[in-house]
Amino acid sequence: MTANIIMPIIYFVCLLILIGPYFIETNSSLKQFFSNLSIWALIVLLITLGYQAYEYFII
Repeated sequence: MTANIIMPIIYFVCLLILIGPYFIETNSSLKQFFSNLSIWALIVLLITLGYQAYEYFII
């Protein structure tokens, strides 16, 4: 495995360790949890699509 694969995985795991407990603590009700989870999923989807579009059209 190269650093191109390993480093993003390490960063993602560290991010989950840092943000995960606070995210779960602040989402006391199930409805609020799914609302916040869907917002984060939308943000990740937009960033991923933007990156893929950049790779496809620019490079």
